Amino acid sequence: MIRRKHWISFVVSCLTAISLVGCGSQETGGSTNDTLIFAVAPDGGAFSSRDSSGKLTGFDIELVESIAAKENLKVEWKEMKFNGIIPALQAKQVDGAAASITIREDRKAVTNFTDPYFDSGLVMVVKKDSPISSIDDLKDKTIVAKQGTSGLEKANELAKEKGAKVKILEDEATLYMDVEAGGSDVLINDFPFVANKIKSGTAANLKIVGDKLTGEEYGIAIAKGKEDLLEKFNKHLKEMKENGEYQKLYDKYFGSN
Repeated sequence: MIRRKHWISFVVSCLTAISLVGCGSQETGGSTNDTLIFAVAPDGGAFSSRDSSGKLTGFDIELVESIAAKENLKVEWKEMKFNGIIPALQAKQVDGAAASITIREDRKAVTNFTDPYFDSGLVMVVKKDSPISSIDDLKDKTIVAKQGTSGLEKANELAKEKGAKVKILEDEATLYMDVEAGGSDVLINDFPFVANKIKSGTAANLKIVGDKLTGEEYGIAIAKGKEDLLEKFNKHLKEMKENGEYQKLYDKYFGSN
């Protein structure tokens, strides 16, 4: 009887240990020793999108996968809306994120960022026949921007200063469609997204007006508590910039400087 009690106690202890290990893996987003879980919002044009076969492609995708491969790591992409990415990082549901994320102090408080990997900036976009030519023409106009972005913060700032209204949409493509259809007068978004849309012909009826409203830098987000991963990403990002690998990838999606 005593031996049986010891055996039952041993089994219960093992099951408890297994259960705890399982729970621990869920807290880190399901990542394993050789796989990273990365969030992405695949509506970023040249940065991240799906090709005709449904495969994820883009500058952000290739950059992260190239860096991970240098550490013999695979990347599992987890798609979500842009405004859900920072909360997912905070909750440790993902190891990192690549979605053209502007490095900001409020975001740095809750997640880590690599060194900047792309210089960007916000611009205003209007229909080709629009009378709007600068921020001074925004009175009583409607500005549309994407939920959770720095573009929305700038839209709110300009609306308050110039007496305009703000409209919020969640998807990248609908920003341009809304302005083309007359639902809004102007959109504010990151320059590379806008330039790619206009160049590709999918926003041929729109144009950029004025100078860049801001100067911004994108960073690859790495969840807090994963400083070793952050260090590795920074190391390889620097090496890629020095050996020309980064420039080759940049030219592939954005053309030569």
